[in-house]
Amino acid sequence: MAVKQHLKTLFIAPTDRASHQFIRYGFVAAVAFVFDFGLLFVFTHFAGLFYLLSATLSFTISAVVNYYLSTIWVFSNRVQRQRSHELAIFMAICLVALALNDIFMWVFTSVLGIFYLVSKILTVCIVFFWSFGARRFFFTQKLSHALERFLPSH
Repeated sequence: MAVKQHLKTLFIAPTDRASHQFIRYGFVAAVAFVFDFGLLFVFTHFAGLFYLLSATLSFTISAVVNYYLSTIWVFSNRVQRQRSHELAIFMAICLVALALNDIFMWVFTSVLGIFYLVSKILTVCIVFFWSFGARRFFFTQKLSHALERFLPSH
């Protein structure tokens, strides 16, 4: 019975526990990765797009998948604020993640000569931690409290 309750807490019930959110986010990231990696391959191999353009497009589509799943399952107990503010925060986090994605894809592929699909795997491992940390930081506390950490106190 304890295992069943633990699994329910881990996978079903809304949670504020960082460890549970991290595990859930790992599952969400895996689903988004399937979209990202698959579309990267399709755009580059079949559509003939330059790998960085493909990486940008596939990342953007997978970010939408990630956002939807994250808001309904991972960070469902997030601080309530206007949807437009939440979307603006999400987009800012995604822009940084996209920049990291493209920079690491370029470094691994063009500078180090690693095959672009292998570069994507390495890049995802790096960007995952930025994305989780930033989303947890901004979606689980009041924005004003979060901004206090960045603004000098008087």
